[in-house]
Amino acid sequence: MTFELSQFDGIAAKLEEGFDLDILHPSTGEKTGLVIKVASYRSERVKRVQRRLANAAIREGKKNPKKVGTVEEIEEKTNEIVAASVISWNLTNGGKLVECTPESVLKVISNPDYFFISEQIDKAADEDAHFVKPSPKS
Repeated sequence: MTFELSQFDGIAAKLEEGFDLDILHPSTGEKTGLVIKVASYRSERVKRVQRRLANAAIREGKKNPKKVGTVEEIEEKTNEIVAASVISWNLTNGGKLVECTPESVLKVISNPDYFFISEQIDKAADEDAHFVKPSPKS
C-alpha cells in the first residue's frame, strides 16, 4: 500500500477560499439567513494575525517580563483571530448592508448579544473537514 501525497495538492488554497457557514439561531437551531464565508484557522490570512499578536506578546514580555495578561486582553486577541477568519457576509442592520471590514466584524463578534455568531464562526474555522474533503477511495 502506498500513500499518494498529491491527493492533498491545493488544500492551502481551500483553506484561504473558505466555505459558506449558515448561522443558526441559538435556541431553535434553524438557519437565520445570515451566511458568513469563513476561512480556516490554518489559512495564511488568520496566521498573519496570530503571528502579529504573538510577536507583540513576545516584545511586551521582553520589555516587562513580570507583566501578566488579563482575561480581557485574551478575549480581545481571541476576537481578533476569529474576525480574521471572516471573508464576507450578507449581514444587514436596520435594513442596511453592513460592510464586511475587520472593524465591523470585530464589533459584531465582540457584542455579547451576538455570542452565537462568534461561537459558530470559531467552531467552523477550527474544523478541518469544512476545508479538506475526503479523497475518493481507489
